Amino acid sequence: MRLHPLLAFGYCKHSRLSRHFRPPHLDHTTRLAMSDSAKLPRVDFDSTETVGSTRWMRLETLSYHVANENPTDGSGSSVRKWDRAVRTTKQSEDSIDAVVILAILRHDPNDISRDEIVCVKQYRPPVDAYTIELPAGLIDAGEEPANAAVREFQEETGYIGKALDVSPASYLSPGLTNESACLVRLEVDMTQEANLKNYENQ
Repeated sequence: MRLHPLLAFGYCKHSRLSRHFRPPHLDHTTRLAMSDSAKLPRVDFDSTETVGSTRWMRLETLSYHVANENPTDGSGSSVRKWDRAVRTTKQSEDSIDAVVILAILRHDPNDISRDEIVCVKQYRPPVDAYTIELPAGLIDAGEEPANAAVREFQEETGYIGKALDVSPASYLSPGLTNESACLVRLEVDMTQEANLKNYENQ
């Protein structure tokens, strides 16, 4: 991978695109049906407690039921607690929060060896370091993941891309948060004047 010397994004060559697999995103109804059939474990979302909140994040304590191995009260289950972080922008338990963008700069459709993948370099305060990442962004309310990816990619890089496919949603760190994201593959036609100018100005 080589990073562009002027702006905060670079490119890396790739020889072949593979299909990215993500496990299917289970909606709340499906999870409930699975819990009902298996009974336990399951989360009692009605008992969720908000511990604290900022503009962008909320800390919650979940109550979830697990089977008792040696029940003494006849209930057959016990309640445990789990803390999680939730984006305040999340619309529902089932909504997808963000898109991660795999964008291919296509210079020549007949020569994929010239393709480039766009990465972004940005400072991340939680790790106190600069990171190299695929472009990403939050999905607005009512927005489709493909449209969000095209919008976010243009805002971050200036390129105009076309969404080719969208993966099923995947949870990013399920032990900590219910945040989920789709991987969206974009193609950027480098024969378009706007994209070519943007490339030459980097």
